[in-house]
Amino acid sequence: MRDAERLPSSGKFSGMAMGDALVPAGSDLEISGMIGGDLIVEAGATVHVSGMVRGKIKDRGGQVSVSGMTG
Repeated sequence: MRDAERLPSSGKFSGMAMGDALVPAGSDLEISGMIGGDLIVEAGATVHVSGMVRGKIKDRGGQVSVSGMTG
């Protein structure tokens, strides 16, 4: 597995990650930008995806809601 880009732990991510992206444990983040690969959500993170994830969302025990696009 290639290394995932670590996203900010709070606020809003409106940029673009070309490959996989990681939301670290304890984060509270909205993703309104684009993730070009998979989105990995660690345990204890809260994520709302209003943007686009081209790959899969891999939830490792976080809370994930989606109003945007996946896959």
